[in-house]
Amino acid sequence: MVLQYVAQINHLEIIVLLISTQAETTMGQIEELRAFVQIVEQQSIGKAAEQAGIAKSAMSRKLKMLEERMQAVLITRTTRQWGLTESGRQYYERGVDMLNAFDEFEARVRNENLELKGDIRLSVPLYFGQRSLSTPLLEFAEQNPDVRIDVEFSDRLVDVVAENYDMVVRISELKDSSLIARKLCQTRHIYCASPGYLANSSEIKVPKDFQAHRILQYGSSKRTKWTFTSSTSKDISVNLTSSLNSHDGAFLIEAAETGLGIARLPDFLADASIKSGKLERVLSSYEHKPQGVYFVYPSNRYLPHRTRALMDFLRQKF
Repeated sequence: MVLQYVAQINHLEIIVLLISTQAETTMGQIEELRAFVQIVEQQSIGKAAEQAGIAKSAMSRKLKMLEERMQAVLITRTTRQWGLTESGRQYYERGVDMLNAFDEFEARVRNENLELKGDIRLSVPLYFGQRSLSTPLLEFAEQNPDVRIDVEFSDRLVDVVAENYDMVVRISELKDSSLIARKLCQTRHIYCASPGYLANSSEIKVPKDFQAHRILQYGSSKRTKWTFTSSTSKDISVNLTSSLNSHDGAFLIEAAETGLGIARLPDFLADASIKSGKLERVLSSYEHKPQGVYFVYPSNRYLPHRTRALMDFLRQKF
């Protein structure tokens, strides 16, 4: 059956399917899928029927025909309870992708302008998102009022597929081969402290000089090792003892600005404070290897036009 292959379908494959199968049968299956998606999103057969402009009995019949063809119960329903089965959940998630692909394909065939509309579910790292992505995301939302962006600012490692995200942003190299990564930009760690702290502390000329200073450390480890890369690309590691620890980057920025010591921070966190003069870079001739910032999305899922447009918009901003 055509709809059993939704995990691999993209809009080009839909063209082949429509040409190589009986169009009437295929369209019937797509309409059954569309009815099912409406029922799930409305959580009601009656409301879905009203949205589609058909009788409730006709909508119920579409669901019944779909379950018979799939030989699976997709929705459990009683007079008091309603819910998706696991098969129903998987079918809904893949079905939404296929409907998006099909609608975009039809628009292309009709040579229509592709309006950006629909939902985009996005997860971005907390501080990178707040400092670097908030403004362009709001600008994109303002320019595209028919797109609803559901964005999570969090440092947790989300499961892109299982949690049904359209796309996530990660500051790391891609390890999962089932995902696709597209580079947005890169970032690196820098060392910085307040002008007041540096004026009243011993000079820093080489990495080992950090051992005589107060260290503000990201994380909970009291004893840490900072690795520096020289201009000759040689790595130098120095063992340090921290005087203040936190998992909150914004708190470490404030601590450094207050004059409590030297912090190692990603440039997107420290740049604003450096530009304002509240912080100064230290030992800038030694730098960390840059890390890539990537858009990540499933390789087996159709990427809607609206999601690709957001990706291109953010890349252009950077």
